[in-house]
Amino acid sequence: MRMRAKKEEWLKKNADICIRCATCMAVCPVSRVTPLFPGPKNTGPGAERFRHPEEPSVDHWVDLCIGCHLCNGVCPAGVPISELNLLAKTKYLNEKGRPFRDWLLTHSYLYGWIGALFSPITNYLLRKPVVKKLLEIILKIDQRSPLPNYQSPLFREWFKSHSPKVGKKIAYFYGCFTNTNEIDVGKATVEVLEANGFEVILPPQDCCGFPMLGHGDFDGARKKGEKNLSSLLQVIRSGMEILYTSTSCGFMIKHEYGHLLELPGAEELANHTFELFEFLRKLKESGNLNTRFKGLSIKAAYFAPCHLRTLGIGLPAFEILKLIPELELKRLEADCCGMGGTFGFKKEKYEIAQEIGNDLKRAIDRVNPEIVLTECEGCRLKIRHLTGLKVLHPVQVLRDVLVSRP
Repeated sequence: MRMRAKKEEWLKKNADICIRCATCMAVCPVSRVTPLFPGPKNTGPGAERFRHPEEPSVDHWVDLCIGCHLCNGVCPAGVPISELNLLAKTKYLNEKGRPFRDWLLTHSYLYGWIGALFSPITNYLLRKPVVKKLLEIILKIDQRSPLPNYQSPLFREWFKSHSPKVGKKIAYFYGCFTNTNEIDVGKATVEVLEANGFEVILPPQDCCGFPMLGHGDFDGARKKGEKNLSSLLQVIRSGMEILYTSTSCGFMIKHEYGHLLELPGAEELANHTFELFEFLRKLKESGNLNTRFKGLSIKAAYFAPCHLRTLGIGLPAFEILKLIPELELKRLEADCCGMGGTFGFKKEKYEIAQEIGNDLKRAIDRVNPEIVLTECEGCRLKIRHLTGLKVLHPVQVLRDVLVSRP
């Protein structure tokens, strides 16, 4: 048994098991729109055969990998293509060096609260063309890229003043963006859970570390993971489950903490951590979901984010939203929005991000919805930029149609 486990581990890490079927090339959003990126088959297992840890990296194009992980999901041989790409990207960036811009984009948890505290001023300045031009000149953040609005008070501050409903306790990992930029997503989550008889707890938490990992900063991501594990393991060992609303945060906690960072206790944490609608679907299956929904006569489009699909839990939000009377809900047939975390902010990658996003925009135009729904904060930001439409997290709609809620 032990020898078989070792063999399976060796197979998964050995690039030679790639059968060259090119299935991954068909789903890669980047190689589809630019010849600058040779695609996951070539940048992952193809190039891995020629890489040597002692030799300088020549894989400059690997930095164009958007980190969607869609290639992993379709590989019939089980090659961890995105992991191979990330390791190659890490080596390349370690040798080349990372610009201050990338540090700034991956450490928003350090200054996001300041932007939120002075949100009227922050938002005003970030919309000024001269400020956006300066950001492009100094930091290479494309002046055409969408910048998020900051909101005040912080979600965590709002929660302190919120009168909790007594019930079975459940923990919420809300993430950086909800705390400073989309506070209503957090509010809606609390209200939906309370309407289903739960008392929401906000455990001590830090940035999940996903932005740092995406830039090859394994040490920074590991420190964040260790800090979160220290807190969150205490939560689940006290008898609570943990829910998340950001699919990127969830993917980091459930997959990368254990699979890539190999943090002790990661598997235990993953087994007790669930996407919000995955949890609500379980309530529905057991007959315990509050389905007293009022009608919502609106045409909406639903987009499944890359990291949600990578989690392999299906489309629970789409399933739950279909229960709402009068709601006309269509699923968008598109693979990626093009934002890729911080990918779409960068001047040298903005055009690629736009080309990727245009596929999604065309899919939205075909449906012609009034609103778009998606679980990923980056997708929401990008879709607003692409279409000008109202874009919400599914939980915000669910909160609004609940007849009985706080």
